[in-house]
Amino acid sequence: MPEVFGDAEQFDAWFSLSDEGAKDNVIKKLHTVLRPFMLRRVKKDVATALPPKKETKLYIGLTKMQQEWYVSVLRKDAHELNKLGGPEKSRLLNVLMQLRKVCNHPYLFDGAEAGPPCKSVACPLPVFKLVLFCLLNI
Repeated sequence: MPEVFGDAEQFDAWFSLSDEGAKDNVIKKLHTVLRPFMLRRVKKDVATALPPKKETKLYIGLTKMQQEWYVSVLRKDAHELNKLGGPEKSRLLNVLMQLRKVCNHPYLFDGAEAGPPCKSVACPLPVFKLVLFCLLNI
């Protein structure tokens, strides 16, 4: 910023931390100097023609599969959740994240979704025939 400071000595004089009380003063000076260069725009200030945001909440129950996984996660960690002293915070957060995953992305659990019809590499031809048969009979 050559327009603000003529040389490095002037910069050092403005922002020297010679004593402990000078730190707050230096921060205030930095805010004053940098404020004209900072651009902060908020969407509602810029796009005034937009209508206000409207939020609609839909409450939808869990599917049968999600309910089964939800109960499964709770059963697996029931002994941890029922401890006399209470569960560890990290363990509790992990259980909550697993329950959240059941609600939002249940197919991320191993075994939640039926796997491919074949597991080996030698099987693509029968699968191809099955797909071809299904396509031709549509």
